[in-house]
Amino acid sequence: MNISVIIPIYNVEKFVERCILSIINQTYTKEVECIIVNDCTPDSSMKIVERLVADYKGQIRFKLLNHERNKGIAAVRNTGLNAASGDYIIYIDSDDYCEQDMLEKMYTKAVEEDADVIVADFWDTYPDKEIYVAQQMPSINESYAKLLLQGKIVVAVWNKMVRRRLLIENDLSFIEGIDMGEDVLLTHRLFSLIPKVVHVPEAFVHYVKYNSKSYNGNISKKSLYDTFFWIKYLTDFYTKAGIYAELYEELCKIRIKSRLFLMEHSRGKLQREWNSLYSDIGLKDIVKYSSTRKEMFASLLVALHLLPILNACWYIRGKISSSGRKHNLYTE
Repeated sequence: MNISVIIPIYNVEKFVERCILSIINQTYTKEVECIIVNDCTPDSSMKIVERLVADYKGQIRFKLLNHERNKGIAAVRNTGLNAASGDYIIYIDSDDYCEQDMLEKMYTKAVEEDADVIVADFWDTYPDKEIYVAQQMPSINESYAKLLLQGKIVVAVWNKMVRRRLLIENDLSFIEGIDMGEDVLLTHRLFSLIPKVVHVPEAFVHYVKYNSKSYNGNISKKSLYDTFFWIKYLTDFYTKAGIYAELYEELCKIRIKSRLFLMEHSRGKLQREWNSLYSDIGLKDIVKYSSTRKEMFASLLVALHLLPILNACWYIRGKISSSGRKHNLYTE
């Protein structure tokens, strides 16, 4: 088997047919398997999948797997990887969809270059527009770590085709239980191996930004804990690797943003507890590394223990955040 496509299924009945059809209609289908993992979806997503697979007469081999209980996206991707037999793996989210020549062009490049990882550009897809997002490969003096932390290479797994052997031999599974930022942790570990990476400067995946039921579209107490976990994991990971100082600016910028995210969506004991874990970020760092004046102002209020003022500002702004997501508050 040449390629294993792994697709999770959970609450995507409005999107899944388009996703599966975009795989069925690929120009390259020889020695391709598509592993679909049902994470106990409560809607009709799997009925749609089963109908499409039953009607399919092409070369792609479909495997439909079912979890006995809902385990989350990280566990789903591990289930798919464990069942895969392809030389290369690509993870596609079931609310996204792909250009028909994605597998052909990415796999051809992988074979030609004997590459470990093939990175493609992608589209940010909204109801009324699409934005082309190009990926930036490192120059002589740049590292993959810096580009990943800067967002110049997206940390998502769905625009990358990866040699399966590299994942298996280095035990690069997803950390189960972490379902927001789960791909951040895997991608940083993957690129730290210094694999042979090849860039295909074409966009294949349409990353759908308007699925209100997606995990990233809903802020819960668990997603806040997940966010804190992966931020701390990266800090510890690069400290252990001995390059924390080299990446200090990038890590500090991410930590400033995550601190505000956690503060904005929590109150009381939980808010104070999380804030205390960022006490090493000083005022000079905030002034130097904040991305905007608003971010700097808010971060300074936090650092100066003026959270009540900042909370009042957030309250006045309204119960709906600027991203359109429900502004939930969590306490302990």
